[in-house]
Amino acid sequence: MKNFFSETTFLKGVIKYSSLPHDEGYEFLLAGRSNAGKSSALNSLTSNSKLARTSKMPGRTQEINLFQVNEEIKLLDLPGYGFSKSGKQKQKDWNKFLQEYFECRRSLCAVIIFMDIRHPLKTLDMQLIDLCECYQIPFIVVLTKIDKLTKHKQKQAQDFVEMAINDCPIVTISSTKNLGIEKLREIILKYADE
Repeated sequence: MKNFFSETTFLKGVIKYSSLPHDEGYEFLLAGRSNAGKSSALNSLTSNSKLARTSKMPGRTQEINLFQVNEEIKLLDLPGYGFSKSGKQKQKDWNKFLQEYFECRRSLCAVIIFMDIRHPLKTLDMQLIDLCECYQIPFIVVLTKIDKLTKHKQKQAQDFVEMAINDCPIVTISSTKNLGIEKLREIILKYADE
């Protein structure tokens, strides 16, 4: 299968809703805790190890970074929540952005929520899920770093998430081993087709 994501390019970084490009095409919001492996997953998704900066210090991303996959599909990479580098004012700004984005953005197809499989469904994850449900925005849960657990522990964690939240796709991935990445691509493209 052709990797539609391999020609993804960085579009721009924004800090407020009014700076977003025209509301057209298909957009996917990428969100997750600062140490959930979101940047690594984005690099694996696009087969470009330099696209999103990864860091041993969580919370480096301070803007909402936009990436153009093709003419129609864009990815919006939200700063990791729970990040230590941003103060309360920044976090209030992100909350304001999210509220406006969820209320107004017609091109938003789904929110992709990245969670470390060893620590899923933390308070901030659940708050984002509640927000998606409140605005009736579809969401996809991506459990990262599966290479850090045995198959048995992976299944336990996945079962735990499936029991806690209903009717949402759950994908398990490892960016370092390139596991589950193709499935994630397929799900994103399916949402863009609907």
